[in-house]
Amino acid sequence: MDAPEAKTTAVRVVLRRLVFGAFTGTVIAIVLLVGVAVFSATGLSFDPHGYAMFGAILFVAILAPVALALWLLYQALRRRG
Repeated sequence: MDAPEAKTTAVRVVLRRLVFGAFTGTVIAIVLLVGVAVFSATGLSFDPHGYAMFGAILFVAILAPVALALWLLYQALRRRG
């Protein structure tokens, strides 16, 4: 049988990788939304009312603390491991 410590370590590794994957996905979404906001602000995309720019800024404001929390959780999981 596996030792309980080995199972705990495996669970932490899996959890750490999941958190890092969620962080990576969040950062990719933030980068894409910033691109949408920049294209809308500069007039490179057809957005006559500016809804894409405001929506992108709103979603980035929501996702930025989520990305920060995921990064801090990932760092905490790395320190304990």
